[in-house]
Amino acid sequence: MSIVNLKRQNARGVYPSELDRQELRQQEYGFIDMGMRSTPLLLNTMNQQVIMNSWGAPATQIPVFSKNVGTATASTMTCAFPVSDAVAALVNITFLNASVGFRVIPRLTDQSNIVNEAQDFMRQFSDKEEALADFLEGAIYTALDTAKATTYNSAFIGAAAKYGALVGDAIQVTALQSEFFFNDGKSIMQADDFRRNGLEVIGDAQLPSTVNQYVNQGAGNGTNSAFQFNGYTFTYSNSTVTSAGATSTGFIMPQGSIAMVSKVSPDAKMNRVSQSDGIRWSAETSDLLGGLEIELMVKDECADVSAITGNADDTNALVKSYQMGLNVAIVTPYNTGTNGGIKKFDIV
Repeated sequence: MSIVNLKRQNARGVYPSELDRQELRQQEYGFIDMGMRSTPLLLNTMNQQVIMNSWGAPATQIPVFSKNVGTATASTMTCAFPVSDAVAALVNITFLNASVGFRVIPRLTDQSNIVNEAQDFMRQFSDKEEALADFLEGAIYTALDTAKATTYNSAFIGAAAKYGALVGDAIQVTALQSEFFFNDGKSIMQADDFRRNGLEVIGDAQLPSTVNQYVNQGAGNGTNSAFQFNGYTFTYSNSTVTSAGATSTGFIMPQGSIAMVSKVSPDAKMNRVSQSDGIRWSAETSDLLGGLEIELMVKDECADVSAITGNADDTNALVKSYQMGLNVAIVTPYNTGTNGGIKKFDIV
């Protein structure tokens, strides 16, 4: 072999390289962001703590009152007192679980000379944290879709009304109606005794196109459609399922219509270690999941990784295995009626 061939080597860069930026992109976690804003409005600090510390409890319940207004009679008071009692209830909190795992082989990165163990760990941890975020994002969507209103008091909704009958419990908005739908949305909320301001809107990837088009039609344009957007906070998520036949789907709701609270095991809280098999537990705060706590388990073991590293001598290597778990309660408002504040709409 010539000296020239001996000197020829692959030219390799260093990591991080930024070349994988598009490959490693994440979706917009609109439901998680909305949950962060809404949780303190739906659950006070004490009830959040009850949920967080409920590990091992047979049930987790939050007390509520049902509305019992009655009807005032057009008469003077008499010596006969009406009989009317408060109606209380307990709302059962249910939890969803998700877990995911990965491993790190220090010898593999030691022999690569390209990435180090810390980079390997952080890349895999970030990817698996994203898997939990994808799960939570979809679960919040499902919770809202389950809790959506199925009846309306608004005269805008109905077979012969402006927006027609509901389809799949969603308001049907034509392309022409979409220009001023959010103005009508406030009236639709008011008809069910919700405020016209302090409203959240979350929708699919197509909804920003509609919103941006009309929010920028200001007073200087022939048609001013921007006035209607005051009082709304807009968020978007690819986890929003676009209804069949619709070009865009979303929800309108009062602020404080969704809450998310997680809990971790006592072992994780106490950072316990199993001396017999090397398993360690810890609780970690996830910014990607809106500040929720997740549980991390780590196990060190000896394994034959020669087939992975390509080195026949790597028959007794250290392997670090990780599990990440989420145990979360997703809470929607208590409503005894069917005209609650979570309103679904389709732009068709």
